[in-house]
Formats: sequence, structure tokens, C-alpha cells
Amino acid sequence: MAYDLLIIGAGLSGLFAGCLAARRGKKALIIARGIGGTHVSTGTIGVCAGDRSSLDALLSSPEHPYGFVGRKALKSAVEQFKTICAEAGYPLYGDVGKNFKLPTAAGGTRQTCLIPETMCAGDLSRRESFALASLPGFRDFNATLAAANLSHVTLSREAAKSLSGTNANEAGIPTITLPLPHPPTHRDPYATDLALLFDLPGYRDELITAWQPLLTDVPKRIGLPAVLGLEHAVEAKQHLDSALGVELFEIPILPPCVPGMRLFNLLRDDFQNHGGRLIIGPVVSGRIENGRAAVAADTNGRVKEYKADTVILATGGFLNGGLVAEFDGKIRESVFGLPVPAPAKRSEWTSEVFLGPHPFVKFGARVNKNMQPLDANGRPAASNLRAIGSIIAGADRLSEGSREGIELATAWRAVETVA
Repeated sequence: MAYDLLIIGAGLSGLFAGCLAARRGKKALIIARGIGGTHVSTGTIGVCAGDRSSLDALLSSPEHPYGFVGRKALKSAVEQFKTICAEAGYPLYGDVGKNFKLPTAAGGTRQTCLIPETMCAGDLSRRESFALASLPGFRDFNATLAAANLSHVTLSREAAKSLSGTNANEAGIPTITLPLPHPPTHRDPYATDLALLFDLPGYRDELITAWQPLLTDVPKRIGLPAVLGLEHAVEAKQHLDSALGVELFEIPILPPCVPGMRLFNLLRDDFQNHGGRLIIGPVVSGRIENGRAAVAADTNGRVKEYKADTVILATGGFLNGGLVAEFDGKIRESVFGLPVPAPAKRSEWTSEVFLGPHPFVKFGARVNKNMQPLDANGRPAASNLRAIGSIIAGADRLSEGSREGIELATAWRAVETVA
């Protein structure tokens, strides 16, 4: 079978590109070794952690992925992504150029552009007081630690006064313990275990009965680990909020991260519901012949060739296996062997400061404005090949807070050039 688009990689960029293509009536295939980075992500969409001027600087940089795609592609991608999520019953809130300020599980803060309804009440720009909740037996979130480290968050005078006499820490952020009916007893529960329980209306009724007497003397804004449900998180939040008279908000925790899994599930379903085909498991290899990219997949020794008008490479960076650093000091792109410029001395890949910034974070394949990866001479490596997401060079995604924005914008731009 021949496809209009063959996408290698099932992370955020690959799935989003597949959804865009399938929604345009294209015959699309996503094939990947694994599920990508969604399950270890926060489930939010970061575009730029700074203010508008910071984003403008990235958009005007000729070396940055935003500089290749442009402002229109970024805004269009974000709006299309919001549409897909809203149609799935899991709306995301926010706009390009603005950020929410959210607490982290360790008690830090982070800025991000789009967030689900389950996190909206956690925006630290709101001045109302809030509490953090621990769930007994769940070791992946410590409310006391998070509250202590959030001591730099300044509450309003009214909020501080309202907390007088409560069991508050130095920051004025109280912590509470909310029991879990029928917790797993054979092992420590994972976030997914609890999320599946929160999906059940009957279990939420038990939670309401257990929690209601404990909430009389605490703020009506309560943060808890991100376990409010895997398939019905919005419904679960609204149910609990209404019955308890509070505003719950989720705080993403260690992987597997439930909000990231929700995004994977809804993108996968949208892609398949619009006629796309998803294959996860084979080892994918590629070659370039006569200026065109071809793809084969190896499933336990059985190799199958796939034909497609356009191939989109969305395999990610070093963490996802899209880029591989060899012992001889060379970096290779793992599917087509595309050139990845880097200093010959490995000592020049990192800085002397452990937390960076490190040069290697900007390594990757070079592309043109059509998202075509370039060969060593600066020409398109293959006429039908595109590269998107974290495999593209030029961005320090972590410090910029731009990872998901780049994933979406480059996917939108690549599909726009061929579909």
C-alpha cells in the first residue's frame, strides 16, 4: 500500500502531523519504535518561557526553528492543536505570547502557554490562597516538600490573613492529607492506578464522602498530584469541585505523567478516527536513493518496505533516539544518517557548569523553511523528506521553554508544504 505521508515517530510532533494530514484527507501512516515523549511530559504546551520580547527574539533568529517556520505557522499550529483537544472533550486554555505560572511537584515554578482545565486553578498569578494535598501511600508527590519550596511565592495580605491559625508553613501554604478509599495494597500505587480510579463516578462519590469533613478549614483552592483521571479527567474535576465546593488543580509529577498520556491518547484517537494508520514496535530504517527517501521497517526479522509520496522524520533528539552520539566523537541521525554538525572534540559539547547551558542541546539536523533536512553541502537531502520536532538543530528547548511549541509549529509547517 502506498501512502501520501509516512511519519516516523509517535511523539507529539509526529502525532500532530498525522492528525493534520489525516484531517486534510491524506492517506497517512505513523510508524515508530515506541510511543515518544508524551508519557514523560507535563501534558502542557510550552511556547516560550519569557515574555513577548523573548518570543519575538526567537522568531527573528535565523538559526532557531521558530525562525524557519514563522509566527503564522506557530499561531496556526497552536490554534489547530487547541481545536483537536476541544473536539476530544479535553480543552486547553491559553494563547501564544502569554504564559501561565504553575507550581511544580518539587515546589518550583514554570511558565507554559497552554494548560488543561485540570490545571487552571493552579495559576500562581491568581492571588487567592491555596493548599497542597498529599495522598497517603502515594510516594511520587510530597505536599510538605512542595509547599516549603514554594516559600518564594508571595501571597496577598488578605490571603495571608485568611490563613492565620491554620497549619501553614512559612510561605503561608497549608498542607493537608486526603485519604484514598481502597488503595492498591500489593505495591506502591502509580499515578495511572489512581487515575483509573478517579475515572469512576462511584469511586469519586467515595472520595467526596471521605474528603468533605477535612476541607472546612483550608483554602478552597487545592493542588494535588496529577491523577484526576486518564479518560475522564475534566468530568472528574468538575464532579469533585462541585460536590466539595473547591477548585482542585493538578500538579504534574514523575513519569509516567498522566496529563501527557491524555494528550497521546486523544491525538492517537483523532488520527485513527480520521483514517490514519498507526504502527508501534518495528525498528525503522531509511535510505536515500536518486534524491528520494525510502523507508523499511523490521519486525522481529521481517522487513517490509513502505512507499510514500512524503516522509516526515519525527524521531526526536538524543533522549528519544533520533540522534546518537558515537564514541568516536561523531553524532549521527539514526534513520537516514543525515549530517549533524558538531565540534570534533567532545569536550566542546558541554560547558563547565553542570546545569548548562550546554552546546549539545542545540545539535540536530539542519533544515530549510520547507522543513527539508539539508545535506553536508546545504542542499535538501531528499526532495520528499521533511524533519520536524526535537531532531531539528538550533534551540535550547529546556531553558527557552519552547519544546512543545517547536514540535507543533514545525509539524504544521511540514504538513502545509505537502498537503
